[in-house]
Amino acid sequence: MDTEAGRIDGYPHLRVNRFLSSFRDEVNGDGTVFWLKQLQELADKGRRFEIRNLPTLSAQKLQETVRTVLSSRVTTLDALQYCSDKLLQLQLEDTSNQDVFKERAIVADNYQAWKRIVGIYPLTAWVFKAGIAQWHEKTLSTYRQPLSHRQVLGQLIRYEPSPETALPNRLQIAELIKKSSENPLKIPLPTAEEQRHLFNRFAPLFEIDVAAHDDRIGYPELQSEAAPRINTDRPAVFRNLSHTRLGNKILLQLNYTIWFPSRPKSSVFDLLDGNLDGITWRVTLLPNGKPWIFDTIHNCGCYHLFFPTQYTGAVRQETGFAESYFQPQQALAIKQVMKPVLRIAATTHYIERVYFEPSRTADRIIQYQWDDADNLRSLGVNGGNYRSLFGQDGIVAGTERSERYLFWPMGIPEPGAMRQWGHHATAFVGRRHFDDARLFEKMMK
Repeated sequence: MDTEAGRIDGYPHLRVNRFLSSFRDEVNGDGTVFWLKQLQELADKGRRFEIRNLPTLSAQKLQETVRTVLSSRVTTLDALQYCSDKLLQLQLEDTSNQDVFKERAIVADNYQAWKRIVGIYPLTAWVFKAGIAQWHEKTLSTYRQPLSHRQVLGQLIRYEPSPETALPNRLQIAELIKKSSENPLKIPLPTAEEQRHLFNRFAPLFEIDVAAHDDRIGYPELQSEAAPRINTDRPAVFRNLSHTRLGNKILLQLNYTIWFPSRPKSSVFDLLDGNLDGITWRVTLLPNGKPWIFDTIHNCGCYHLFFPTQYTGAVRQETGFAESYFQPQQALAIKQVMKPVLRIAATTHYIERVYFEPSRTADRIIQYQWDDADNLRSLGVNGGNYRSLFGQDGIVAGTERSERYLFWPMGIPEPGAMRQWGHHATAFVGRRHFDDARLFEKMMK
């Protein structure tokens, strides 16, 4: 079962994510129809992966049942699509349960309340908050040092995208965003070709201190039921679109994800080591085509860092109980012709700096290849079968960390384990999600 988008009780033809859920109390008329079709697309995509990931024998039995009931020429996906379209048509014709449906069109948060209750969260959270403050201060100390003073433990390798000649300029990007937003909800929905141009235009460079094999990026692979591995002979960056809301504006976001073979121990007492590691870098664009803000997490949801630009304004700092929105360096001065460089540490894979200076040189440059993040939802395994990198709980099996034995009172399932899009809780103290539709709006208040 694919759980990137949440199921809606009683409506098997629709699924929802946090962004689309945020419209449920606003839509009407044509907006409702468009909104429901977006939910249907989420469900259709999820089912395609689920059917593909079925064991061969199960898929054959399901196909035989479909052909027995309907026609010898009808595929399983055809039958499911027909049912989905029919259910949507009936839902649009009968609006008597619309209020009930909207109440159900939500995504549950990624926190387990019972753990916080048993773990005496109102008390233990203060201990974690103090630990987070110490990590913030240690990180700020790193960012205060000139990069030239940072010790390089291995070889400084820069992963870059393949050269692209016809990159769109800011005015072209603004026009692209405007035209792709011509729908009832004003959501920017660029075509596949337009997405390719956007991702190439804002592609980051990953400058990594490679001291061991685990510091190289690669492509996730599955071998039967064994734990996943990363093939570093195939350096790849996985991309997916998302959106955020800022007042009455909807901003387009570009997400770039990399994967490491593991996060090795940095000391004998390190509890953060484990199989697989990764980073997601996100670019949020203004309607005028300018980058508004960058932010990043590790693929467990931890270490959420914000990198405002000169267009962002001041980031609010939490003064109460919840974690602060952590900005480790001054606002970035965007230079249109340059790509952001992410300096990444060996072993921990912490981002140590973001800069736009082209003068820095790496010991070696490797070109990475693009791939769609959706492809991780159905990877080939031995015997011609397919399986998702992610489990039904949205967690990558075999990536558990020992930190879970200490961090469980904060309520996050398997803290430190790698996760699927839509499952990234980013705060131990308080509640926050990477895909929260109003994340940046809350941050700027």
